[in-house]
Amino acid sequence: MKDTLETIKNLVGGVTVVLLSVLGLLVVAQVVFGPAASINVIANLQTVVNGFVGEGASLAGVVTLLLLVALLQRGTCCKKQD
Repeated sequence: MKDTLETIKNLVGGVTVVLLSVLGLLVVAQVVFGPAASINVIANLQTVVNGFVGEGASLAGVVTLLLLVALLQRGTCCKKQD
């Protein structure tokens, strides 16, 4: 049972790292290509934040930036040494 839970935990962790890497790549692509990018990732992130803090909140852009930085740094921080 413990091995099964560890396998599931490793699988979910791996999928999370891959999705966060893709998110980072899409943000960089949007910054590089601007409005020509097919997906507006930054606006979608701001929409999610606006859902939590309200439409008129002036800090939505800052909160979105902080969330993005935290998500992108999560994979590079605190790696175990073998």
